[in-house]
Amino acid sequence: MSLTSRDVASSVFGAYRLARFDPTGLDYMDRTPEGAWKSFYAAIIILPAYALLLAIRLWDQAQDTPLFQLVTVEAIAYVVSWTAFPVIMHGVTRMLDRSSRYVDFLCAYNWSSVVQMAVYLPVVVLAATGLLPAPLSEGLVFGVMLAMLTYQWFVLRTALDVPGLTAAILVLLDLFLSALITDFADGLL
Repeated sequence: MSLTSRDVASSVFGAYRLARFDPTGLDYMDRTPEGAWKSFYAAIIILPAYALLLAIRLWDQAQDTPLFQLVTVEAIAYVVSWTAFPVIMHGVTRMLDRSSRYVDFLCAYNWSSVVQMAVYLPVVVLAATGLLPAPLSEGLVFGVMLAMLTYQWFVLRTALDVPGLTAAILVLLDLFLSALITDFADGLL
């Protein structure tokens, strides 16, 4: 199960099309069971960017935490954060009578994280530099977060072919799960 640069480019382009609220973005992704497994390569692609975000977020706290502990806890949290929601969604798609769309969901959800990181990282880095007044940088980060949640809503609504309210509830579930994982990991540092 190898991943080619063409697979990556096509899938990320599909995720970009979804970010433009174009449901045909799904057509650019390999929506087979093997393609769903390959979509987890997105975690490796964005890992360096995630590490930078983590360094920004934990900079003060990291000074007092042994490096091995920090890396171990955050590595486990990263893997859990990449797998927890997809595992939960396996059961949720059954409950919603959308099992046939699970692979579509998984591909779109995973590849969309590449687009989200490409948008979110520069804004967080800009905010962290202190070049902008705090209210402006905080507003910018908040606005981008709202845009990313809206994007995720569209991805879930489109990939699962569910009503908007259902997609919104799933976005909130993912947000809650992410916050829970982050808080638990931070508590171990």
